[in-house]
Amino acid sequence: MKPSQTITRAFCVELQQELSITAARREYFSQEPPRSRFEFLCSSEACRAQGVKVTGVRYDVKPQDNPTFVAAHFRANPHYGHHPDCEWVDENAEETEAEVSSEESDPLVRQRKARRKLDDYIDVFDPVIKDPVKEKAGEDKSGSRTPQPANANPATATTSPGAPRYNETRTNNLERLVECYRQAKAQLSPDDFKLLTLRIPGQGELSLRSYFRHIKYAQTGNNEKVLYGGGLVERYGLGFKFKFFDRLEGKLVTLYVSPAQMQAYRSSRYISELLSHADEVKFFTVYALGNVVKSPSGKSFSVEVDDLRHLVIVLGPTKE
Repeated sequence: MKPSQTITRAFCVELQQELSITAARREYFSQEPPRSRFEFLCSSEACRAQGVKVTGVRYDVKPQDNPTFVAAHFRANPHYGHHPDCEWVDENAEETEAEVSSEESDPLVRQRKARRKLDDYIDVFDPVIKDPVKEKAGEDKSGSRTPQPANANPATATTSPGAPRYNETRTNNLERLVECYRQAKAQLSPDDFKLLTLRIPGQGELSLRSYFRHIKYAQTGNNEKVLYGGGLVERYGLGFKFKFFDRLEGKLVTLYVSPAQMQAYRSSRYISELLSHADEVKFFTVYALGNVVKSPSGKSFSVEVDDLRHLVIVLGPTKE
C-alpha cells in the first residue's frame, strides 16, 4: 500500500536504529570523509520484515538559510508497497479528507492542512534531556508518533465523525524542532504559520512561533524559549565563541563553547563541519536553550548552554 501520512522516522540499516531525518543528517556529517549515504527501511516492523525501503532526501546537505528552502525529509520509495498495518498508512485518509473539505473556513481544518504541508511537524517538545551523561546516536525514543486521544489536545481535537486520524509527534531533539520551525516559517503563509501550536511539558500549549524568541528580546535567566539570532564565529581551538549581531539592552551578546565541551560532545564533528564554512557564508544563525547572564562588569551578556544538544547552528547565505 501507499503511505498516506508523512514519514518522519525510518530505520537506518548501517546504524541499526530508527532516526528522524535531522538525526540522520547529524550522523551523516559526524562520519569522517569520505562519507557514505545511509540505507533506510520503513520504521514499521511489518514493512521492515519485507525489506520495504524509504528514501532519505537532503540529509546529506548542511542546514542553510537560502531563498529556496527545501527541508530534509523522508519519502516513500515508489518501488515498494507498505504493509496494511504500517504506521504511515491510513486506509480512510482520502475518504475522511473529502468529508471535511466543506469546512475550509474552520481554523482546525486549516491547521491540519498547514501541518500536512510540513515534512516533520512536531506536536510536543520536551526540552528536558533525561540522560545527560550518556548520549545515544540519533535521538531517544521520545521522537515518536503516538495516537492521540480525542480530548488530549483541545487546539487540534475535533468532534467531527469524519475527522482524519491524528498522530501526535513528540521529541526532545532541538534540531528537529528548529527544522520544523524553519520550514513552517519559510513555506507557510503568515496566517497559516500563526495557527501552528506546540505543547511544552510544564508550560502547556502555545503557538509555535512564540516558543522562538529573538536574542534582542531575551531576558536574563532562563527564558524557557528557544533564543536565536545571527552572528559570526571566532574559533578557539576546538571551541568557539559566537557573537550575535543584535544587541541586548545595547550590549554585546555572546555564546561561548569551550574546547572541553566540544571534546565531550559525541557530535562535535558535526558542529566543526558547519563552522568550517565560516569564510564561505555571510553569517551563522544559532538557536539555543540556555541561560542569559550579564557579565560582572555589566557591559555584555552571554548565553550559557550546558548541553550542546541544546544548540543548533544553521549556515547563513553563501557569500557572493
